[in-house]
Formats: sequence, structure tokens, C-alpha cells
Amino acid sequence: MHRLIINKLGPIERCELDCVPFLTLTGFQASGKSTIAKVIYYFRTIKEDIEELAQKQAFNAVPISGMEDEYDVGHGMGLKKRLEGCLREKFLSTFGSSWGMPDDMYIEYYYTETCFVKISLKCDMEHQTPNYIWVTFSYELRKFLRENNDCFSMTPLGVPEDEIRLFRKKLYEMFDDSCSVVYIPAGRSMITLLSNQLNYIYANMDDIQKRSLDRCTKDYLERTLRIKPEFSDGLRGLAAYSRGKTGVSSTIVRQALELVEKILRGTYCYSNGEERINLDDGRYVKINFSSSGQQECVWILNLLFYYLLQQKQILFVVEEPESHLFPASQKYITDLIALVSNSGHSVVLTTHSPYVLGELNNLLYAHGISAECLKKAEKIIPQSLWLDYQSFDARFVKNGMAENCMDAEIHMICNERIDEISKVINDDFDMLLELQCVNEKGAV
Repeated sequence: MHRLIINKLGPIERCELDCVPFLTLTGFQASGKSTIAKVIYYFRTIKEDIEELAQKQAFNAVPISGMEDEYDVGHGMGLKKRLEGCLREKFLSTFGSSWGMPDDMYIEYYYTETCFVKISLKCDMEHQTPNYIWVTFSYELRKFLRENNDCFSMTPLGVPEDEIRLFRKKLYEMFDDSCSVVYIPAGRSMITLLSNQLNYIYANMDDIQKRSLDRCTKDYLERTLRIKPEFSDGLRGLAAYSRGKTGVSSTIVRQALELVEKILRGTYCYSNGEERINLDDGRYVKINFSSSGQQECVWILNLLFYYLLQQKQILFVVEEPESHLFPASQKYITDLIALVSNSGHSVVLTTHSPYVLGELNNLLYAHGISAECLKKAEKIIPQSLWLDYQSFDARFVKNGMAENCMDAEIHMICNERIDEISKVINDDFDMLLELQCVNEKGAV
């Protein structure tokens, strides 16, 4: 099982946790939930970084007439050195400048007992930059990078597909991870609001402006722009086109569609260059004129459904799926995330919502219900949504720590964590009620 260690990064003072298939992070604003989610994203995308760098290295090894000097830049720099540079740049674009970070900051990720990557800070005469980002690879990973330094050949059509598949297989085995990462950040509605102008705005940004975007938002933005045209016939059209080409059962696809339509209160499509929500009465509303709840959730729903139909495994990092949603819709979007998780994907979920946490508890409880009650329980909550506690973990992020908030006996999220804010509200009410009672007694 993968293991993550964070020491003094952002609001997080110390965090150690196992990265289970379904990880839930809750807690107050600015407590560090997003920091943990971004660290997971940072390490889990290193596979893709290596593959991209290896392909670029193969391309750069082929001189083009008249441009030999251009291709000599970085000549002799091995895959390991290139990866170190890539990870430094990725750290800065994900977490910001290291200059204001404490000297003893480090993040570490164990993919297996013998394969790990550590990022720390170093300040010495060799590197004049304050808090130089230092990258440490395990021996096994260094050996892998050395042995695969020139693993690709180059043809007029590029790197052969069979070589890419073989290399990817080796990467998956090395990192014990076959998931691609899809990061869905908070604050999505502004990107949705600018839907019609987004292609123009992004196309006219120069490289410096694009680099100023944080890495996770840039990844999300480029991903949505790239796959948007595939929704020209809506989600049902996408499902019909994928029928027979995916291993997902028609029952699961139907359940997903029903949940999406309950949440969105309509159906999404990309038509004539604009995003629309088609309503039940035959009318439609442009996405930038839809409700704030629809704008916030539409691309969570689209991405979950799109990758549900794909053959490859995904790690979804979903921040605050409940934003601007009515409690019933918060329940349904939690159900959809659970449905996708149970279809072979992994999830990191951040939330402030007691409704989301409460529904997760229902799904955990349903999975552990006695055999005698299975059929009746499935009529209440479909079995495809039930969550196995052995693949689930929940952490309450507070005071720089990520405390385990699972009840070890009943294998559910502790109620006091779910009710923490309700307790504050109820305590205030009790004190006001007591004050009123004392006042009335005094008046008598």
C-alpha cells in the first residue's frame, strides 16, 4: 500500500497516512486538506512525467538538418537529471515558492517498500538559491531510470506504440500504480462561467502566463477543453457511442446517468461551440447562465461519467463536490462518486459537508449489513454504491495534523466529527435557552 509523509508544508505540520482506494479529508477551511490532496497528485503523476521525458529524450536524440545546435542543448543529460529538473518545476507550480518554507520541510511518498521519492530543501554554497528543492530517489528507482535512459527508438511517425505500452507496463510495476490522475479543484464555477471565452483566453496566454496557473488548475482546465467536444450528443450520446467498447455494465451506466440528471436537473451537451444544460421541457440554458450549483458540479459529473466509460483506471481527486448544492444533490453526488469508485477507480475526496459525510456513513454501513438483510437493504441503497471499510479511510485535518476519524469498532466515520459544527450551534442554543429560563424564573 502506498504511504505518504508530509512534514511542515503549508498548514500541515505532520501527516502520515496510507493511501487507500477511497480517502476522505474533512476539516475547517485552510486546515490543509487541499495540501494533502495536492501532494498525492504531485507524487502519483510522476509516472506520466517519466514517460513524457523519456519520449522527449528520444525525440531530442535525433538531429534535424540545420538545427544540430538546438538539439545539442542538454546533450548528455540523463533521464534521472531531467526528472529532477521536472519535479523541481512541478513543485513550484503546485505549492509555490520554497523561499518562505521552513528548512526542515519535506514530503515523501512510498509506492512500495523499495520505491520512494522524497522532496526536501537544501541550502549550501553549491546551490545559491535559498531553500533549493532537493530530489531524492530510492536506489530501485535510480536503477530503473538508468536502465531505461534510452529505451525508445524514433521513427518518422514518432515512438512506436508497442514500445510505449511496454514502458508503461514497467512503470506501473515499478510504482505499483496503474492509475492516471484527474484533479478536480475547488472554485470550478469561474472556469465554467467563462465557458464561451475560455478557448480564446487560454489560446492567447503566453507560456509565462500559463505557468502562473497552479499545476492542478492548469491540468483541470486543459483536460476539460480537450474532451469537451466529445459531449456533442450529451452524456447519453457518449454512453451510446461507448456501448460494447467498455467493460462497464449497462446497469452501472444507467445508474450513473440517473444520478447525473438528478443532480444537474437536466442534461449537459456541447453544441455549436457552447455548453448547454438541456431541460426536461425541451428548452435549454447556456452554462454561463445556469445556476451556481450547476456551474460548480457540471464538470465533476462530466469527468466522472466520461472516465467511467473508459478502460483505464483513474485516481479522482475531487475537492468540495458539495459546493452550492442542495443537501439532496449532495447525497446524489456522493452516491455517484461511490459508484465510480466501486467500478475500479480510486478517490481522494475533500469536503466540509456533514451531508456528504453522513451519506458516506450510510454506504459504509450498508456494506456491513447482515446477510439476512441484504435484499431489503439493496432496495434502500443499491449494492453498487456500498463502500467497503477495508478500502476506505477518513481523516480530520486540524492544527497541522490529519487525525484518523474512523470508528474502529463500527468501521464508520465518527459521528462527533460529522456533528462538530452542529455541536457548536446546539451548545449556543442551549446557553441561550438556559439564559431565557433563568430570566423568566427571576421575573417570577
